[in-house]
Amino acid sequence: MDILLSHETALAVLRLPLMARRLERGERCDAHVPQAPPTPEEVESLLRLLPVLAGRGGPIDVLVASAEARVRSQLVSSHVRSAQLPPGSAVAVVPGIRCVSPEHLVVQMTPALTDLELMVLLAELLGSYAVDPSVKRGMVQRERPIMTPERLLAHLSDLGQVSGCARIRRALGMVCVGAASPRETKLSLRLGLKPALGGYHLPVLSMNEPMGVRRIHDAMRAGVRKPDILLLAPGGPPDASKPFCGRAVEYEGEDHRDPRRLAANVERHNELVALGFGEYWVAKEQYGNLSYMDGLAGRLRADLGMAPLRLSDKEAARRRALRLGLYEELERIDGTHWDGRVRERERAAAPALAPLAAKEDWDVVPVEAYGLG
Repeated sequence: MDILLSHETALAVLRLPLMARRLERGERCDAHVPQAPPTPEEVESLLRLLPVLAGRGGPIDVLVASAEARVRSQLVSSHVRSAQLPPGSAVAVVPGIRCVSPEHLVVQMTPALTDLELMVLLAELLGSYAVDPSVKRGMVQRERPIMTPERLLAHLSDLGQVSGCARIRRALGMVCVGAASPRETKLSLRLGLKPALGGYHLPVLSMNEPMGVRRIHDAMRAGVRKPDILLLAPGGPPDASKPFCGRAVEYEGEDHRDPRRLAANVERHNELVALGFGEYWVAKEQYGNLSYMDGLAGRLRADLGMAPLRLSDKEAARRRALRLGLYEELERIDGTHWDGRVRERERAAAPALAPLAAKEDWDVVPVEAYGLG
């Protein structure tokens, strides 16, 4: 059996804990592209080896080396890649089966994604979570990201002139590394994107980056905390003559509401305050309230010493509509359906479409993963 998995099938495999451990160690292999797609018997064997693929439905995405080998059936959807891929463009799954690397997966999926879907996909691959609709929380945690910005940029450079690379580089510049959940990803995008894209354009510095603190409960012993989202006042770290100016924003998911975690959350909050970081919490109720989020963004701007916005009523209304649009579009991205481009074409063809679909039509990942449960 000689199979090279690609596209959404590859994404499902890369999300497996076994693959995460290999990728976290930097394991990669060369991506020899098979001449022919797998036979029905080989597909049946593949599904037995990787039950996750049987559960997702649809044909198996594979790469083949020539247009003559292209097929589209209930079992297999083959994609042609005649040119040789750079070294390290795949990862071994089991003997005879390989999967494209996270770096090349991004290149493959980009043509079908909106810019926002591309950012969400990048954030997952650069974060410490993997969407998994089969588990209660809708996601599993990783020890560390399975891809780094440096690896992705090196792969793009090795590919040369390939469609979509400019979009990937642009999207990479708008995504933070280290998100620990889909909701953290979406909150960081709402806070950090420019107003033209529906964001608040706040100076997001990092996500879940270790920070040295002093433990309050243990004679101020040194410790480490990882704020969900860290904001630093414009201009970079202050010098000794200026007061420290930073803010942390925490997304309060269901885990945070566990009474057993309350004391730990209070300790973390107080240690950040002692370091000079005010901390704000955002729960699902506030996240979905645009007026509240507008007020929070204004408070963060003031805390960080940013100039207040002075907008005409018309411009303020325009930006609010963009913020609402960003919120709604992010809510549609569930990590399992990548159909934003299709919906964009439908809207362009029929501007007077009916109102947005009800949440239950698209929210197939357990809502806990997105902080909506």
